[in-house]
Amino acid sequence: MRRWLLANLRLVPVALYPSIVVVPKRAEMYFYIILDKRISMRILFFYLVALSLILTGCEASFNLSTAHLSDPAMSTAVDPETKAPLEKATIFPADVKTLYATAQLKSAPADTAVKALFYYLEGKKQQIAEDSVTAEGGKYLSFSLNPPESGWPVGRYEVEFLINNEVKEKLGFSVVPANGVPVSQGFPTTTNQQAVVPDAPQSAPVTTETPTAQVPNTLAAPSPSNVTPTPPPQATDLSASPQPAVSYKTFRDKQFGFSFELPENWSFQTIGANSDYLFSGPAGTPEAEISVIVQIVDTQKGVVASLKDQMLSLINQFAQMTGAKIKTKSQIQVAGQTAPFFLVTYPAENIQKQKVSFGLTQLGLDHPPYLILISYSAPREIYQQNVSTFQHMMDSLKLTSPAK
Repeated sequence: MRRWLLANLRLVPVALYPSIVVVPKRAEMYFYIILDKRISMRILFFYLVALSLILTGCEASFNLSTAHLSDPAMSTAVDPETKAPLEKATIFPADVKTLYATAQLKSAPADTAVKALFYYLEGKKQQIAEDSVTAEGGKYLSFSLNPPESGWPVGRYEVEFLINNEVKEKLGFSVVPANGVPVSQGFPTTTNQQAVVPDAPQSAPVTTETPTAQVPNTLAAPSPSNVTPTPPPQATDLSASPQPAVSYKTFRDKQFGFSFELPENWSFQTIGANSDYLFSGPAGTPEAEISVIVQIVDTQKGVVASLKDQMLSLINQFAQMTGAKIKTKSQIQVAGQTAPFFLVTYPAENIQKQKVSFGLTQLGLDHPPYLILISYSAPREIYQQNVSTFQHMMDSLKLTSPAK
């Protein structure tokens, strides 16, 4: 009997049988004490609760440590099978249709809940949409965002990607004005939403004729055959922000046959061997960081064959720059014609010699026998605050017959 007890009871954990405790008194003797049932049941209860908490903690730890997201992106289309983004961008014209937020899910257990929350950031931050899926394993996930009936309000947006209601990734993107598309006054669910890009009241125009002589300048501008755009605004969010009323004056070039309105306190100079025009805000203000450059390419000189070739050359130059990213390629209506344009971002130095992210809008116009290339660039915050000013400049652009 003693051998049976030694072979069996000594190896059984006491906690699993709280009513029996084995107490060694001598090496060869064992006593079995029956404990009070109330005490033993209480011990059993706490043991089971502790075991449950431990198991729950292990399961939660497993879910959090394995499922994760990577490669968040915005695009205008996704692969119908893989859901991978086809053309990534963070800046979209206001005439775009459905936008897609994508992210790559990895190491996800079964029934992992993934959600995308979309926000409009102009004025008071406002949630505008929500999309969710349940998935497992590793794959691309796609969440769609459609414009309201009134169209996309221009400005800054943000999407948050959540796993089991915990934010894992965030991505900012922007909608910028598109020619011929009315500016929306906000989302239908927003009350007292102010206009994102108010119309700028105009004063009596002041005509500024172009100088006939070149103005010496230390800034080096590239030749028309190898145009290098000016540095652009900060990467992820290039959008229009509300700005105070602006008075405008008219700039007119009779030789090449174009005119447009620019802020009354802006100035210009000619730069480089080809006397390209550089427009910017007054010195000592944030607008002094702005560069609006107008470059004239004479196609009769045989350097450039077409506007398409020139724009492709500019895009290729950016594609070869370290840190540069082409964000959007599209077309807008300017001066009665369909003008190709693209948005690009890359790091550059500001006036204070600080390395920051810049953004640039580059568009081109056919004006036989010339091509007119216009770029707008500035550091991020300044770019955002003055997009509507550049938009006004392009809306007011007029082409006339060049002087012979």
